[in-house]
Amino acid sequence: MEYFGYIVLSLVILLVMVLIHELGHYTAAKILGFTVDEFSIGFGPKLFSKIRKNGERFSLRAVPLGGFCAFMGEEDDDDAQDEKPAPEQTDNGDRAETEKLAAKQAKDEDLLSYVMRAEIEENKAAAASVAKPIEPKPVRLDKHGNPALSFNKQKPWKRIIVLLGGVVFNLLSAVIFSIIYIGAVGYSLPVVGDVYKDPAGNYYSALEKGDIILAVDGKDIGVMNSFSELTQGIAENGTVTLKVERSGEIKFVDVKRQKIERVDENGDKTEYVGFGITTPEVVFRGKDAGTAFKYCVPYTFKLSWSILGSFGGLITGRIPITSISGPIGSIKMMADVSMTNWRNILILLPLLASNLAMFNILPFPALDGARIVFTIVEWIRKKPINRKVEGMINFVGLVVLMLFVVIVDILSFAL
Repeated sequence: MEYFGYIVLSLVILLVMVLIHELGHYTAAKILGFTVDEFSIGFGPKLFSKIRKNGERFSLRAVPLGGFCAFMGEEDDDDAQDEKPAPEQTDNGDRAETEKLAAKQAKDEDLLSYVMRAEIEENKAAAASVAKPIEPKPVRLDKHGNPALSFNKQKPWKRIIVLLGGVVFNLLSAVIFSIIYIGAVGYSLPVVGDVYKDPAGNYYSALEKGDIILAVDGKDIGVMNSFSELTQGIAENGTVTLKVERSGEIKFVDVKRQKIERVDENGDKTEYVGFGITTPEVVFRGKDAGTAFKYCVPYTFKLSWSILGSFGGLITGRIPITSISGPIGSIKMMADVSMTNWRNILILLPLLASNLAMFNILPFPALDGARIVFTIVEWIRKKPINRKVEGMINFVGLVVLMLFVVIVDILSFAL
């Protein structure tokens, strides 16, 4: 039952991220005078829907794994709109043709036959008008009371701003979540646990149990640098100087990254390259407003850059597809790490916000990034790419994206 509660919490967090993203589109659209058709959280059948006086619909849908902000005329085919319909005959033209026909019929037929024929034609016309009533299409008005422009008729630079609105709001929220995380948690410093001995009985390192590692080669461990990040580039047999806090005093200890031989209690031998220590515990420092406001922006950009690097690793094959998860797998992962420690919930917030921003800015069909690219191309060439072609590309991209996340979720559970 407790795990189910964390699943619900993870789902709520995901929906909050989606809500922030769509609010970015909506806010930019309202500022620039776009007409919104529907603002929806979730996909699929409507669970709740309300239409405002200005025609905007707000909906909550059954599948809580996304959302959208739909604009008036977003799917319009400009080419079709620009085609001029054939001019219709005016009433005067129709009357002249009728009079000519009547004159001809008056010559060839008697008066009674003509009157009967005219009455039959009039009844047919009346019946047709009753059978197919013409209902005027409601006209949406802008904030000035004028007929609203469709999405595709708005200026390209305005559309780009609206499309970027979701990404901008996600990044701004990531900064705010980073302030909360750093202010409440701070950053972690590793505490030395066991110090291993080599086969001859000598310690691999001059570190002692309980040492708090503060810096590596003069670089402080903090919000922007972790111990693992500062030591990951050290080659085998390379030596570094660690600044440590030992019983309240500051010490400097030289340690070598070398081949470590370990024999466990069962007699099994293992070898690895490291410093010959364990760091099972951490202490937290920097839990203050000053540190939070100082590092919130660079920390957000660090997260965003690492996420972009992960996307690049997927494309190049450096990162296997099995290492990522789709929406279902992400919710499970969020629930698992949230149960482990409450601090993990706070780190998830800026991480997810940055992730959603970087994902949507990718120039992949159906994502905001691809739509921005299409709009920029239209802006440069002074006319849009065929809307049907663009729509088909985005549709195929959406299908591929949905299949991808389903496959990723299946693999994450199967492997």
